[in-house]
Amino acid sequence: MIPLQYTYERKRLFPGFDKQTCKICPQIIYDGKDTAFLIYGMLLLSGSDVDVGAYIVKSTDGGKTFGTPQPFHRIETIENGIRTIKGGGDGLYNHFHNRWMMVGGSMCYEHNRHPMLVKGGGISVCYPYLSFLNPNTMTLEPEVTPIPFPYASESICPFGQLYELENGDVMVTFYFVPEGDTKSQVISVRYALEGNELHIVKAGDPIAVGAEYARGVYEPSLAKLEDTYYMALRTNEVGMFAVSHDGYHFDKPRPWVWDDGTVLENYNTQQRWVRHSDGLFLVYTRKTPNNNHVFRNRAPLFMTRFDEDRQCLIRSEEIIVVPELGARLGNFTVTDASSKEAWIVVAEWMQNIGCEKYGSDNSIWCTKILFQ
Repeated sequence: MIPLQYTYERKRLFPGFDKQTCKICPQIIYDGKDTAFLIYGMLLLSGSDVDVGAYIVKSTDGGKTFGTPQPFHRIETIENGIRTIKGGGDGLYNHFHNRWMMVGGSMCYEHNRHPMLVKGGGISVCYPYLSFLNPNTMTLEPEVTPIPFPYASESICPFGQLYELENGDVMVTFYFVPEGDTKSQVISVRYALEGNELHIVKAGDPIAVGAEYARGVYEPSLAKLEDTYYMALRTNEVGMFAVSHDGYHFDKPRPWVWDDGTVLENYNTQQRWVRHSDGLFLVYTRKTPNNNHVFRNRAPLFMTRFDEDRQCLIRSEEIIVVPELGARLGNFTVTDASSKEAWIVVAEWMQNIGCEKYGSDNSIWCTKILFQ
């Protein structure tokens, strides 16, 4: 394992909380030069995951400063009492093709308020799509094509960190509910971008877990180090990861453990990667003696080094990248800004009611990891 030294700096962006709505799920898409776009959603606090809009903010100085948020116009329809939104998802500036891409899953709501569920189960109806972000108008171009997927069912969501290969192909990870099942599985697919369409190059084998995991495995994030791929995975019970030597066929998922063999107490939320060419770092939340007042213990936001030789996390290198101020921080993103810089972006999610008494105000945090 190659030693890696880094510093970090964090900023609190766009504070302000009206106690009715909440900024959520921010991400930054960056071309590695001057232009970056910060995109975030808005949530209605009186419901559960009720989308009420999105905003986009532009930076022209490489993410040092951002302008004024403006509405982010997405693709939205209402038909037969069902509201469908296509917008957001996970973004990527494709350097090979010079395109701003967004791959995501549609959100479907009954009567404009309640997320639809798969056959009465606990996973929302979701269909994948591809869009391109127009950097001049800061709007999504109309949906180009549905993403072809041989395992599709009523719910399939592209999720996690997109990975661009040297020829411009993109590795996309999905979680989906197979037909006749209620538990989610994960799969990786390689796509080639041709004009305004994605074409399947190769699909992997589904990753599944046993019956002891209530909802299966979902919300994957992919990283590659040398010739090995690593997939971070969410379950209700514990955070997990799986390993592959080709990016398509992964071994049996296993829980994250520290270097002393104890299990990382991450549960029912995602983990993502800070990806460096010489090493990987995991970003996550976990239980601590002092964060039981936070929903699902989803704050603070931690980061530590992954030991690829021993397949564990290094406890002594754990740092807090975003502090705990009462609000949950579980829905975050990581931007590969350059070969020596990564940006961790998260919003203070203001449910449950009263979390602001600890100091949160629905700010968006951006922590930059600066490798030496």
